[in-house]
Amino acid sequence: MTCVPKIIVRVPRADSPSHLGQLTIGDWTIPCTIGAGGLVQASFKREGDKRTPIGIFPLRYGFFDHAALPDFLRDLAFPFVPFSDDMIWEEDGDNYNRLVFSEDGERADERLVRTRAERLFDVIIPIGFNDAVPERGRGSALFIHAAQGDRGGTAGCIGVPGDRILDLVRRLRPGMLIDIGYAQSDDRERLDPETPIETVRFTGLDRGPKLIVVGAVHGNETCGPQAILRAIEDCRAGRLSIRRGEVTFLPVANMKAYRHGTREGDRNLNRDLREKTIPEDYEDRIGNRLCSLLREHDVLLDIHSFRGEGEPFVFAGPLDNTGPVEPFRHAAAEGAFAARLGTSIVIHGWLDVYGRFLRERERLGHANKAVSEGVGTTEYMRFSGGYAVTLECGSHEDPQAAEVGYAAIINALAHLRLIDAPSPKVTAETVIRVADIVLCEAEGDGLEGTWRTGDAVSVGQVIARRANGELLTAPTDGFIIFPNYTAKPGDGLCYFGLPSTRALAG
Repeated sequence: MTCVPKIIVRVPRADSPSHLGQLTIGDWTIPCTIGAGGLVQASFKREGDKRTPIGIFPLRYGFFDHAALPDFLRDLAFPFVPFSDDMIWEEDGDNYNRLVFSEDGERADERLVRTRAERLFDVIIPIGFNDAVPERGRGSALFIHAAQGDRGGTAGCIGVPGDRILDLVRRLRPGMLIDIGYAQSDDRERLDPETPIETVRFTGLDRGPKLIVVGAVHGNETCGPQAILRAIEDCRAGRLSIRRGEVTFLPVANMKAYRHGTREGDRNLNRDLREKTIPEDYEDRIGNRLCSLLREHDVLLDIHSFRGEGEPFVFAGPLDNTGPVEPFRHAAAEGAFAARLGTSIVIHGWLDVYGRFLRERERLGHANKAVSEGVGTTEYMRFSGGYAVTLECGSHEDPQAAEVGYAAIINALAHLRLIDAPSPKVTAETVIRVADIVLCEAEGDGLEGTWRTGDAVSVGQVIARRANGELLTAPTDGFIIFPNYTAKPGDGLCYFGLPSTRALAG
């Protein structure tokens, strides 16, 4: 299947005017302009603020002025239609942020053709922001169009040089998305250590469980913030109504990593998560507050994504047990929750095998921390008396990952009865128990073949090859989990899973 390229719009955070950026499609890059007020998180966009929303949005069709461009390009891949004299883009009224048509000469001063004498709008491509279910006042009439000659800021649209607009049009493809955001900084300047954690909480009027939904524990995993911000918008607009219990949304857990677009700030927040009397780094300080937040809740949905390709899956915890590593008593409730979040794969059994991984590292002479190094948000939530799952929504770069995250949030709210909605169906078809790990012992050890998490493997099938030529084969029928093609000595090449008999549909 051919991958449709995205339009990437990036604006530096500093050292340049806030409305100047670059637009890129593949290896083609041109300067562009954005709103005179700079960028803004999509949930905070407002009509008339002259700001451009951050996010990934669809491009569905375009318009052109046939009178101004009688020889407009033919045989384009992307659909374009000519303006008609009665077209109006509604910026206030019952059809807010919709294309409407005037009647009998009404509203002549609002027509798209008549009001664009500066020739900046001879070609426009509407940006699919706030248009699926338009919310009045949240921003309308956002287009890609020609920039002003002086490269001044727009009213929120994306402006490209007028002499390059047709070059852009030639590169558009059906189904194309536009990804608008800040350029990643090349340096690692220390952020304000007092950057707050921002949470949004909605409380129902009847009793019920307390759910917390967390995104961007790893800063390069943006599907969580996108899905969570969309859910917050829906709650504020009344499209979602919390009837029972509470839901707390934490769109960005690790703001330092998120601002840099990196997995971690000073270290991995999802390792050795606990309260520390003397915090040593940024993640320690975040962890202290995050642990306190988790203890206030009953259920955690932690939204992530992964490198490479693969199906979305849910990572759940252990079976009920009274053992010393991860004692637990909510396996049935957690399993039922995991089974209804929308993925077909559920994996469980992490911490025991992580302990085995550390012992193998020690055998090979690598320095180790304690088994508590394997404790992240979900493990801490279980320690605190609740239950929790990690949702891996797909590849970091897949625009559908945010949709997977959003659907899981809706399913979670419905399953826990926080909203009035039908109980979500069980979607889990494959349940895998993590059973072992294959360690990279020396330079040159590597996986054989192209594996994705959840891929089935047959007994005797080659999984990896040692640097000395030794082949590592599957000891039994099973599954590949977390394949690592950049493993260094002491890292895991992959985890090995077995079919699980764990029942999840309770």
